[in-house]
Amino acid sequence: MEDELARIAREQTEPLQRMTLALRCIRKALAQLFHHLDQHPFPDQKDEIHFFKVVKPQFYGPYLFEVMRYHLVAGSPVGDDEQLRAYYLDELRFIQRGLRQHTFLYQYYRLGARELDELYFVRGVSVQSVLIPEVPELDQQFATSGDYLFSKFRACEMLQEYIAQALSKIGKPERPLYIRPGRNRKPLKWTGEQINSVELGYGLWLSGQLNDGEASLADIIYWLSESLDIDLSKHTGRFEEIKNRKILSQTHFIDRMQDTLRKYIDDLNGFQPLRKRKANRIGPRSRDH
Repeated sequence: MEDELARIAREQTEPLQRMTLALRCIRKALAQLFHHLDQHPFPDQKDEIHFFKVVKPQFYGPYLFEVMRYHLVAGSPVGDDEQLRAYYLDELRFIQRGLRQHTFLYQYYRLGARELDELYFVRGVSVQSVLIPEVPELDQQFATSGDYLFSKFRACEMLQEYIAQALSKIGKPERPLYIRPGRNRKPLKWTGEQINSVELGYGLWLSGQLNDGEASLADIIYWLSESLDIDLSKHTGRFEEIKNRKILSQTHFIDRMQDTLRKYIDDLNGFQPLRKRKANRIGPRSRDH
């Protein structure tokens, strides 16, 4: 789903058309998810909590984000750069005010707390608390008290990242193309899975490879986005997916790079010209003879 949404974002410049296609894609993925859940009930409460706390917001969060993004873009002013910058900053403040209205639950979300999971992420549990505001009427078979808010928190963070990226581009010249001299050369562009580039970015950041370890994660993600022409505005959400991997290794892409590099080196070391192999078997001739 993420790769299809990234393709839609790249190819669709008209806001309404992008939202329509994106929501259709997400609804299809949600339908498949709920069908799987209907056919394969949760074996225990732990899996149920994980699904509604982590998995479902990975789908429904982007759904809410696409709707919020459409309204943001549709309402943007037609004017100079300063007007556009002021509009985006106002929208950021609006999002932050909304998050502050749910301070307790947002901190619960950010910290990955678990103490109240059985109240917020188990179906059929009614929470009578001012901490849980009214939410849209949802199918109780596939909803809990807290999963909608966690999805909304994810959508708000995605929108904040989108606005921050939009602000960084205001008044900025066209992206330079890094092309090696020669005929029929093409600019480099990331064509692998988006999540792999996020794993690479975090790896570069945590291992301190850039600017003597002083480069921030935001700087590195921006540099990768610009250099490789890939939209990484959702890198926070993608890293959450990396953290929550169960079947694949959490460092799946870097592990695969390591394996292919080792194989390449082993293949090179295993190939030696015939004359060199004979010399290696015989060894250097002693000067005493």
